[in-house]
Amino acid sequence: MKLKNTLLASALLTTATLSAHAATELTPEQAAALKPYDRVVVTGRFNAIGDAVQAVSRKADKDGAASFYVVDTSDYGNGGNWRVTADLYKDNAPQADAPKNRIINGVVELPKDQAVTLMPYDTVTVQGFYRSQPEVNDAITKAAKAKGAYAFFIVRQVDANQGGNQRITAYIYKKDAEKRVLQSPDAIPADSDAGRAALAKGGEAAKNVEIPASPPPQL
Repeated sequence: MKLKNTLLASALLTTATLSAHAATELTPEQAAALKPYDRVVVTGRFNAIGDAVQAVSRKADKDGAASFYVVDTSDYGNGGNWRVTADLYKDNAPQADAPKNRIINGVVELPKDQAVTLMPYDTVTVQGFYRSQPEVNDAITKAAKAKGAYAFFIVRQVDANQGGNQRITAYIYKKDAEKRVLQSPDAIPADSDAGRAALAKGGEAAKNVEIPASPPPQL
């Protein structure tokens, strides 16, 4: 009986020790904020995603990782095996690098949080049938580049008619664009008749139009 109790206590202690040192699975938000030190691949036959995650956790523990994040799972060899890819993180993992702005046709695409802080010098407008957002971006950046723009931000994107055509307007910016004063409560709403007219006119008139609170729709 004493031996049985000793073995049970030893097993419980081992389990507690393993749990205390188990690598933590990160949430998508946590993983996006940190820089991994390695990427590993685990293959095997797993009955469920939970089994695959446990296998990755064991691999992370073996490699001395404090945490991990599964970035991809796929069938491996058509034999029922899984291929699981995961990023590994140290306990003191550095913060991830800030995402870089996309450059399309040589023109920088500004996110809204950057666009609202800068003063555009003009607008560009294109109209046509676009099958995808990349086609929209291609057309608007070519128009922006023709005007010598360094950067752009799509401020308005609407259906032009019932035939599927769209009309897209973007603010364009110089590389040394001035900082924009916080938008006045008197700024012209972008979707009002006055706002549409100002955007179509461009130049100084367009500067008085508010930047919408939400980004243009993604198609």
